[in-house]
Amino acid sequence: MTNKERYAAFCQAQPEMPVMMQPWWLEAVCAGKQWDVMLLTKNDLDAESNLWQRIKARARKRSDDAANAGNDEAQAVTAEALDHNEEIVAAMPYLLRKRLWYKFIIMPQMTPFGGVWMNEELFGAPELQEKLAKAIARKLREMHIAYYYQKFAVGNPLPYWLGKRDMKIEERVTYRINELPQIEAVEDGYSQNKKRQLRKAEGLEVDGDMTAEEFYRFHTACIAERGKKLSYTREFLLVLEKKARRAGQCAIIRVSGNVAENGAHGTNETEEPNNEHGTTRKGTEQTLAAAFVVWDKRYLYYLIPAYLPSAAKSGASARLADEAIRLAKEKGLQFDFEGGNDDEGIANHYRQFGSKAVAYQAVSKLYRPSFQLLLWANQLRIQRFF
Repeated sequence: MTNKERYAAFCQAQPEMPVMMQPWWLEAVCAGKQWDVMLLTKNDLDAESNLWQRIKARARKRSDDAANAGNDEAQAVTAEALDHNEEIVAAMPYLLRKRLWYKFIIMPQMTPFGGVWMNEELFGAPELQEKLAKAIARKLREMHIAYYYQKFAVGNPLPYWLGKRDMKIEERVTYRINELPQIEAVEDGYSQNKKRQLRKAEGLEVDGDMTAEEFYRFHTACIAERGKKLSYTREFLLVLEKKARRAGQCAIIRVSGNVAENGAHGTNETEEPNNEHGTTRKGTEQTLAAAFVVWDKRYLYYLIPAYLPSAAKSGASARLADEAIRLAKEKGLQFDFEGGNDDEGIANHYRQFGSKAVAYQAVSKLYRPSFQLLLWANQLRIQRFF
């Protein structure tokens, strides 16, 4: 079996595996690119131990001796013991990119976190976490990459130990609502400003009928109003949405209505908007906001929200977030706004829904100093996108 095949089997036995670390997700966000997975076993935790190497050597010798002696039962028992130590205890899926003569590992698009997924037995076992970090650092060196960068999931203790292996640790935040009681109680946590915006948006319509194609055109129009370009392609979104639909783990929420020039609700006699960018829904109703959301066993993620700037006074952006929170509640999930780390305005918007900042860590390592030039060039390129 390949590492990917073993990883797929491993994920099936991990019901809490986040959606963004599932094989189907990686196939979607890495389409046309090379992704793989580093598998770590019980053997890897003790790979640096001479004693463990001697134990394994003796076990293999007993297996060989049993085979030579025709003792199938003894050989099977010894082989089972060796296989047990090949049991996967952690996995690190990754996107491997190449530029010029450099190989490097980075996060795929639209994938807020990844890093290493550990078996439950490693949580609460610092000595095993330290061994795991040591094994990961060794395997990364053996890959001869120029650069490594991954964002680890909230609550993962491994970045602490990787930091002790001379890797750079950067704290980031997302905004979450970890308790979703009755939706009325959730709304009590909204700011007065958001409650006012929601009252203004009461006349707007909400549906889940928007296609991925329509969403892409609408998001393009939203970003164009800001003088920016989308950071993802049409093909990227269509592939991701198709695989997420097949897995039953996504939805597109749309908020529509009639908006006059001052941002207030208009009448049904308003002139039908231009459909060039897919901003109309039907009749005279115009799409004002939409969001592509995904979920797993624990969280619903507000992955790609889009708002029409010209409808900023309509309350549509508040209605959109509120509907996504309600969907999470209906599914019995917690809610992750997935973002707000780099924009105080967005962070403030999320906080006004009663969400709390939750820290997670990004881990990086520059193995070849000359690769820094490509990192700087990439930062300049990103500034052109939303």
